[in-house]
Amino acid sequence: MHSLSEIYTTSTSLSVVMWLSVVLLISGIFNKKSSLSFVSLILLLFVAYKMKGQLEVQSVSRYGANLILVSVLAYFSQGIKDKAAISVYTVIASLSFFVIHSYIPLNAVRSAPHKETIKSSLPQLDSNAELLVRFESQKDLLTWIDKHDSNYNIIYPAFNPKDKSYNLDEYLIVDLKPNENVQDKIDELEKLDLVSYVEGNEILELKLPSSDKEKSSSDIQSKQDPFREKQWMADKFDLEKFHNDILKMSASYNSEGCTIAILDTGVDANHEDLKGNYQSTSTTYDSDKRGHGTHCAGIAAAVTGNNIGISSWIPMGLPIKVTSIKVLSSSGIGSQRTIINGILEAADNGYQIISMSLGGRSNPEREQAYNDAIRYANDKGSIVIVAAGNSSSDAARYSPANTPGVIAVAALDSKMELADFSNSVDKLSQGIAAPGADIFSTLPNNKYGINSGTSMAAPFVSGVISIMKYYNPNLTTEEVYYYLEASALKKNNQLIINPSGALQLMLQAQSTE
Repeated sequence: MHSLSEIYTTSTSLSVVMWLSVVLLISGIFNKKSSLSFVSLILLLFVAYKMKGQLEVQSVSRYGANLILVSVLAYFSQGIKDKAAISVYTVIASLSFFVIHSYIPLNAVRSAPHKETIKSSLPQLDSNAELLVRFESQKDLLTWIDKHDSNYNIIYPAFNPKDKSYNLDEYLIVDLKPNENVQDKIDELEKLDLVSYVEGNEILELKLPSSDKEKSSSDIQSKQDPFREKQWMADKFDLEKFHNDILKMSASYNSEGCTIAILDTGVDANHEDLKGNYQSTSTTYDSDKRGHGTHCAGIAAAVTGNNIGISSWIPMGLPIKVTSIKVLSSSGIGSQRTIINGILEAADNGYQIISMSLGGRSNPEREQAYNDAIRYANDKGSIVIVAAGNSSSDAARYSPANTPGVIAVAALDSKMELADFSNSVDKLSQGIAAPGADIFSTLPNNKYGINSGTSMAAPFVSGVISIMKYYNPNLTTEEVYYYLEASALKKNNQLIINPSGALQLMLQAQSTE
C-alpha cells in the first residue's frame, strides 16, 4: 500500500525521468546517435517498472498517454536541421511536456471514475473526520482555532486523555468537504503557522479469514468445561499443568489483580462463561452484535473450571478480570480516532493489559497519533498487545501493529506453523506468534464457535501476560517481551509463545532480585 504523499512524490520524480527521456530522444534523433535514443528507451522502461509496483490497472492509460506525448514531441524534432533551432525546440518541448503532463489525471489518486480502486489501494479515511492536526501546545491550538474557525470545519478535541501533560490533547480534527483533495489539504495545513503535523484519520475494518470447521454450538451437557476438547491449543500448551502450577503459587500470593481491556466491537457481559470474570467499564460497551469482541474476550479470560463452555489461561479464583471498551461499530468499522480514544480510556482506568484485535494497512511515515497514544498507555503502566493482521503480508506495514511500544502477534495453525493468512512479525522489534487458526471461543447469547485470525492470537497472548502482570505488577512492556522472547519456542525461524516458560523465567528473575 502506498500513501498519498508517497504516490505524489514518486509521480513527480518519475515525471522528471520521463522529461529526461524526451530530451535524450530529441537529441538522439537530431544528432543521429542511436545510443542516446537507447538510453531514452531504458529510462522509459525504468518508469514502467517503477509504476508497476505502486499503481493500479487504470494507470496504464496514464503511462500510455505519457509515451504518446514523448513520441509526438520527438517526431516533430525530426525535420529540424539547425543546431540553434533544436536547442530552442528542446526547451519548448520540455515546457510543453510538463504543461500537458500536468493535465493527465493521476488515476490512482485523483480520477473520480476509479473510486473503487482508490479504496482498495490507499488507506481509507473517516468521511466525517478526515484529518488529525497536531500542535505543539494548547495555546497554539486555541490561537489557530480562533484564526481559522471560519475557514475549516474543525472538530475539537480529537482525543480525551485525563493527563494533559502529554500532547494528545493538542490534536484537532479537520473535516473536509466532499470534493477536497486529501494531500492538497495536508500540504495546505502544514504550511500554516502553528500547525506542527497533519495525518489522515484512517478507517479500520475487521476482516477475518474463513474457517471450514463448525461455526457455532450452544448445547452444553458434559462436565468440567465441556468444550475444552475443542480447544487444540490446550493440548499443545498443556493448559491443565499450567493451571495447577498457577494455583499452587497463588495460595500464598496476594495481589490486587489485573484487568484485560478488550478494545473491539463490545463484549456480551452476560455470557455464561464470561460474566464471572467480567467487570464493566460502561454499560454501553457490555453488548456485542458482531461477536468479534466476545470471541476475543473468551480466549483471553473465559471462566475456567466452572463446568461451562471453554477454558482460558486464567484459573478460576484468580483475580484477573476482562472488560470491554467499544472502539469498533457493530459492523466492525472504526477509525484511528475511536481506537486512540479507547487506548486512552483503558490507560486512564488503570487497566494493565490492552488487547487490540484490529488494524489495517497504513502509512507508517504518518502515524504520530498512534505513537503518542501508545507511549501514553505504556507510561501509565499498560501493556498493549495488537493483532499482526490477516493479509499474508508484513506487519511492518500495518497499524497499530507496527507502532513502537506494542507487542504484535502473528497467528499459528494447529501444526504450530505460521497460518497461511497471518502477517509476519519478523521485521518488528516486539513480535511473537500464538494460536490463531480454528479457535473455539465464546459468542454472544451463550453461544460458542470457531474463528480464525491474528485477532484470536492477540487475546491468547493477552491472557498469558495478564498472569505475568498479576505476579509482577511493575513489569514494563520491554521486560514482558524479554521473557516472551527468551523463553519462546522456535520453529521455522518463528518465535512461538511459551506461556509456562515465560512465567517461570520471570519468577526466577524475581527471586534473584
